[in-house]
Amino acid sequence: MGVKKIGIECENLEGERFGVGHTMAQLLSELAKTPGLQKRYKFVLYFKNEVPKDEFLKHHIFEKKIIRFPGLPTSFNIFYHILLPFYFLKDGLDFFFFPSYMLPAFFPSKKAMVVLTNDVWWEAHYGSLPFRYRLSYRLFSKWAAIRAKRIMTISDFSKKELMKYYKLPEEKIFVNYWGLGDQFKPLEKDNENLDILNEIKHNLGIKKDYILSIGQAFERRRVKEAMQAFEKIAEKHPDIQYLVPCTDKNNPPVLDELAERINEKLGREAIIRTKYLDREDLVYLFNFAKLLIYVSEKEALGLPPAEALKCGVPALVKDNGLTHEIFENNAFFVKSADNIEEFSKVMEDALINKKKIEEIKQNREKVLQKLEWKKHVEKLLELLDQIV
Repeated sequence: MGVKKIGIECENLEGERFGVGHTMAQLLSELAKTPGLQKRYKFVLYFKNEVPKDEFLKHHIFEKKIIRFPGLPTSFNIFYHILLPFYFLKDGLDFFFFPSYMLPAFFPSKKAMVVLTNDVWWEAHYGSLPFRYRLSYRLFSKWAAIRAKRIMTISDFSKKELMKYYKLPEEKIFVNYWGLGDQFKPLEKDNENLDILNEIKHNLGIKKDYILSIGQAFERRRVKEAMQAFEKIAEKHPDIQYLVPCTDKNNPPVLDELAERINEKLGREAIIRTKYLDREDLVYLFNFAKLLIYVSEKEALGLPPAEALKCGVPALVKDNGLTHEIFENNAFFVKSADNIEEFSKVMEDALINKKKIEEIKQNREKVLQKLEWKKHVEKLLELLDQIV
């Protein structure tokens, strides 16, 4: 049958990486490790401005292309909606994979698989993103639901919500959990790692113990409410700081001003605000943290709590169907993030309940075995074999 050519939209690998960028880096890295794959597939990776320097991108299974109109400034809309459909035909591809929740306006019907999630639908209709982004998601995520050959989502919870939101048949949606990066692992508490951690803490202004949140701070992720909950217990825990390295996606932004007010009231830098953490630094911060807080109202999977758990740190999450699907009871749960009193009590429990903390650590393999990149790639390739 010959080698099949699969296109992949990869502009999220460029520049600073967030959710889609990190997951795509892990996915492509795992594809590069898969033996014998070059006999079945060639993956053509399309970039908007530059090809990143990652080692896995040098693998011969990948062909890299920067696509643009000569002499014109780069534009996401031109790249996504005009150039990608054009190059699908020009390069004679057999199929295309879109990880960014949308299908281009002019893409051939039934020739693509799109990653689509319930939280993106929620952001499009109720979130705080600028209107132009919400409009794009409304139009082109729905276009993906209608025109794509298959929809891939990353939890059973997300699948059920997508079926409801888009009126999709169950057989069109393929559930395939993301995996966890190899870099997330328990570290030895030796002098070398402690020296690295202390340098990271010094650069951030962390004095002693800390809890943290990570990820883009959309309103649905309740970082503002988590900061307000911490304010209520901060006087009981004067040696603990709350690290919030989250890009503020509230509209208008509120986190810097809130942190300043809380710190002024408490008379110390109880809350540390910064915008972005290097992934290598994050591994150290996870390993030595007291708690990760990730209380999202709408999420398709939400990897940070599982990444923290892989490093041996429990998480405080939203009490809903998704978190119990992933963690069962191996986390701390808050029912209503709007109830700051309840939120603060759960946060307090997550800091002092040694029995529960130990149970979570002992049961973590139940969670982690669901989230392996090797399993994800095996299922993805099985689906591609069926389709292509």
